[in-house]
Amino acid sequence: MIEKYTEWLSRIPPFGGCLRKFTVDENLAQISYKKHRLYILLTRIWAMTTLLLLIVCNFKNVIPSLSKKRMFFDNQSLSHMLLLALVAIITISLWEFLHSRYSPIEEWKLEKLLRGFTEESDLLRQHESSFNQTKSVKWNYSTADGLITIKLMAGGHVNSEMEKDIARRLLGYLVKETKVFWVLEDRRIKEGLLAMVFSHEKDERLIIGDLSELEKSNELNIQLTKRLSWTTRQPMGLIVGPTGSGKTSLLKALIISFLANNHKNKIFTIDGKGAFLSVAMSRIGKVATDGQSALELTTELCQIMQQRYEEMNADVDSEKDSTHADLFKQGSILLIADELLALVGEMQASDKMLKPTERIYPQFYSNLMSLIVKGRQASISVVVSGQQMPASILPTETRDSLGLRIALGRMSQQQTQEIFGLGLKDLPRADTSNFGGLIWLDGLDWELPKPFKSPYYDDEKLLFKKTLSKLAEAQGCVLPQAKCLS
Repeated sequence: MIEKYTEWLSRIPPFGGCLRKFTVDENLAQISYKKHRLYILLTRIWAMTTLLLLIVCNFKNVIPSLSKKRMFFDNQSLSHMLLLALVAIITISLWEFLHSRYSPIEEWKLEKLLRGFTEESDLLRQHESSFNQTKSVKWNYSTADGLITIKLMAGGHVNSEMEKDIARRLLGYLVKETKVFWVLEDRRIKEGLLAMVFSHEKDERLIIGDLSELEKSNELNIQLTKRLSWTTRQPMGLIVGPTGSGKTSLLKALIISFLANNHKNKIFTIDGKGAFLSVAMSRIGKVATDGQSALELTTELCQIMQQRYEEMNADVDSEKDSTHADLFKQGSILLIADELLALVGEMQASDKMLKPTERIYPQFYSNLMSLIVKGRQASISVVVSGQQMPASILPTETRDSLGLRIALGRMSQQQTQEIFGLGLKDLPRADTSNFGGLIWLDGLDWELPKPFKSPYYDDEKLLFKKTLSKLAEAQGCVLPQAKCLS
């Protein structure tokens, strides 16, 4: 009883982000029956109280009424009781409406919806019992910053297959009952607890058309959508997508955002096809377009990484466990390795003519893996992109180090397995038109990748090469071939 009362008190405040709780251990018919009995009891109490008040208030009028042979009736108490009944009816009606599925107060509306879903989904039924016993389930929910967090504690009697499907079914139920747009933002299942995050608005695509609107930060912090950001928690990234899927536009957005993030940030570029990106990026940093120059560039980066580790470890008594950028405010370094598969193919073809000790690809691969695995603490980030990224180029153990993974356009079963480690049927549906796809960000406790709309880089407002030249001049680099890291 105390627990029920405490839960009821948690649900009284109509606004705010406080956690609300309630236990469902009765079906809707039982609740409706108890409520009906309560209203009948209240009506009887009111009628008896009204009658008693009329008797008490008019008792003094009995003798005068008999002596004067006319009835003296005091109706003031009746008026008060009728007014009380009217106020009670209005209050109860308003309470019922505000706790219905049509309520304008979402915190109160959710209670009715979750009770209805519990009933419709038969969550209370213990299917394996021949006695059809009912169990209880507990719901916790809160709303904050446009997100609705709902947690279900099923008590262990809901099987694992049913748990996996509850989020999808709840989404459908909410849409059906409210006729309002709902989005399932996230879902997590852990030790009998199912946590779901909903919203009423899809995450919006980011439009990059003005340098002044971009984030500023000492460490990696690049906004990808209105809600998602690429940070130091996921410094290494993978971008995969066929021609026309939006890879180049996304890379432009990342590059400009990274350089605008901190004027001390620097970029190294590898362009496996030696196309537009290599020509443009020569304005702001070092560029490699073939195997030998890619090896030299990654070797230099590994030397910088080693130097940064030495600087961080110079004070052996220091207790600080921070990145190089945070400690020394020298900015971060980003390595863009675009069309890596094309470059690797070229390297492997050239290596066939060389002695094993002289081959370029093994050395380049060793450098790249070292940067991916060890670069975060030295504030060095790596983004690898291409139309395909087979496991022979980036094996599974390496992909686990890539906290940012984006797949644009349509994907095959093999690609989804290579990128996300999941089958195609296990992934959420995503609109792959207009530079759409899926994204995975590590460290956010996601269970599955999310649908993703790649940032729109507005070339008309922010000419890419011209903007790079402007940023290079701000860094004091020499054009057209910048030597920022010399």
